[in-house]
Amino acid sequence: MTSLRSRVKDNRPLRAGLFLAQNAWYGTRSLLDRAPRLVPAEPGPHHELAAMVRVKDEARFLPEWIAHHVNLGIGHVFVYDNNSTDGIAGVLAPFVERGLATVVPWPTVPASPGAEIDFLHRFGPTCTWVAFFDADELLFETEPGALATALRTYADRPAIAVNWRYYGSSGHETIPPGLVTERFDRADALYNRHVKVIARPAMITRHRNSHNFYYRRGRLAVTAEGRRMLGSFITPPTAPPLVLHHYIYRSREDYDRKTRRGFVDASGAKERARQIAVADEEFHRRNDVAAPPPAATTRATAELLARLGYPAEIHGLQPEAVES
Repeated sequence: MTSLRSRVKDNRPLRAGLFLAQNAWYGTRSLLDRAPRLVPAEPGPHHELAAMVRVKDEARFLPEWIAHHVNLGIGHVFVYDNNSTDGIAGVLAPFVERGLATVVPWPTVPASPGAEIDFLHRFGPTCTWVAFFDADELLFETEPGALATALRTYADRPAIAVNWRYYGSSGHETIPPGLVTERFDRADALYNRHVKVIARPAMITRHRNSHNFYYRRGRLAVTAEGRRMLGSFITPPTAPPLVLHHYIYRSREDYDRKTRRGFVDASGAKERARQIAVADEEFHRRNDVAAPPPAATTRATAELLARLGYPAEIHGLQPEAVES
């Protein structure tokens, strides 16, 4: 089965054809289904743009993740906590108290796809758009205002797909103090064909995988440049306006911790042994070029974290450097 899956994955025409057949099937079924509920299972304020993230023991990194995306325009983050032991609820209290985050205990193992299905039922109707990213993936604009432009331009589409760019260890054996986005600044020279999506919950009819969904009437996600998605992969442009920085190796210490703690989805669990076996090799990969984020972006993230009372270990600023 693994060999067959690999052959399908490596054969682009076959992969696209299989996706289109599945998409047509679920699209046809969606025509027979009733329209999705417009009343959320848990009422709450409306969010034009929100994010949903599944986590396990990510308390060290989540404050930066939320602050970064809040500054980018995400109005609320729904954090599905999959049996964490590092006090995530307490760590995120400053965001929760300000109405910027909701922590949802989610004990089911594996967490996905149940967490996404639960989110779409309970909170999806309160959101126009939702970014479905992981805690080691941060969205960046390579053109100012690119996110708002994409949401406005494709307001009638079911989802916007964003290519990955892998970031490596930057030589860090242990987790350094300060922002991940500043301390881990070396990456692959090229963007990756994998995508994640910012989707409209009202258009989602079925979970496909952690990268994409099936949408009502068989409609397709598009990239920020308007290209239609045939699954979870697409060749990235030379300079995409939106890119998802994937910090796959946030130090040897964190990589080891992450691989040994378990995973929040079934595919990750299957990869566990392999990732442990290649830990030393991965330490040196994806460090090909210096690719630091815009200084203004990281400064804004650090200042927001400092104002919310987070320690310098997380944001890297000294007290005298914080604007009141």
